Amino acid sequence: MKLSKKYVIGTHVMWFEIGMYEDFLNGLVNLLTNIDEDSLYNVQVDICFNMSEVIEKIDTDEITPEQLKFKFEELTDIFHIKLGASLKVTKRIIKKDECYFHTDYRRDLNYNYCKKVDYVMWGETDSFFPKEAFQVIETLAKYTDEQNIHKYLLSFADRKMWDASWDPLVHIDYRDVVFVDDDKGHLNPNQAKSQLSIETMNEINAKVDEFDFSYVQQPKISGACLVLSADLIKFGVNIPSCLLYNDDEGLSIMCEKLLGQNFMQFICQNILHVHARRHPQKRMYVKDEDNPHSFIDKKNNNFQEYLLLSKHNISILHLGKGKFKEYEDFKKVLESK
Repeated sequence: MKLSKKYVIGTHVMWFEIGMYEDFLNGLVNLLTNIDEDSLYNVQVDICFNMSEVIEKIDTDEITPEQLKFKFEELTDIFHIKLGASLKVTKRIIKKDECYFHTDYRRDLNYNYCKKVDYVMWGETDSFFPKEAFQVIETLAKYTDEQNIHKYLLSFADRKMWDASWDPLVHIDYRDVVFVDDDKGHLNPNQAKSQLSIETMNEINAKVDEFDFSYVQQPKISGACLVLSADLIKFGVNIPSCLLYNDDEGLSIMCEKLLGQNFMQFICQNILHVHARRHPQKRMYVKDEDNPHSFIDKKNNNFQEYLLLSKHNISILHLGKGKFKEYEDFKKVLESK
C-alpha cells in the first residue's frame, strides 16, 4: 500500500510493561508490513521507555534496571531490522528519578509532531492497531479533505465496553454481548479488557469488504490506538498541562471546551483493534506488589496518591475554579510518608 499522508505512531512504555512489549512490536510489524517500502518514509515510530521509579520501585530480586534497558534496546533493534532502514524509529529513556509519565508523553507527542505529520497515532503497550489502519485513515482522509473537515479524531472499533454509552465504539459483531464487570471479566474474549491474538484480530477484519464509518459529536475517547488529525492539535486541542494522569479524559474535556458542537469523532465500526487492558503481563517486577493484570485498586499507595491528585485536577478543569496540583505537590506527599 502507498501512503499519501504522513504519520507518527507514538508509544510510552513503562519498565513494568516490558513483558508485553514484544507482542506490541509484533503488532506494529503486522501493521507496517502492509506498506510499500517507499511509503515507509511517511511513517515515524516514536518510543519512550520509562525507567522512573518515583511511583513504583523495581524488584531487583527479580530483574535489574540494566536487564530491563537491555531487553528494551534489543527488542526495539530487532523490530527496526525487520522493517528496514526506510522506517525512522526514535527512542529515548526516562531516568529513574524523573517525574514524567504516560500523560506527559502523549501531550509532548501531540505538540512536537503536529507540524511534522498529518496524523498522530497513539500506541499503547497492551494494544494492537488493526492491520488495515492506514487504509482506514487514508479512505477517511479522502472524504474529509473533500468535505473540508480537518479537525477530528478517529477510533477503531473495540469489543464490548462497560455501559451502553460506549456502544458507538463497539464493533458491530460485539454489540449484543452483555458486559460483565467482575473479577473474571478480563478473561472473556468478547470483552475489551481481555487478550486477543493478532491472528484472531486479522481474521475478524479480513471479512470486511468496505469500511463502515459513523461519527459522534460528543467525545467518547479510549486512548489506545486513537488517531488525531494534526489540525485538531494545531487548533489547540491537547492534554492540558495540569493533568498528571487521565490523558483521554483530559483530551475529551478540551475537545468539548474548544470545539463544542463542531467536534467530530469518526469510528470505523467494522475494523477491530485490540486493547487488552488486563493483559497478564501488564504490571511486572513491581516491588511489594503482586498485580500482573494491573487492577487499579491493587496498585501501591504511591499510585493511589498520584491518582487522587490527578482527580483533583480533573475536577478543577471541569469547574474552572481552584488551584491545580503539580508534581512538586506529589513529591511532598511522598516525602511526608
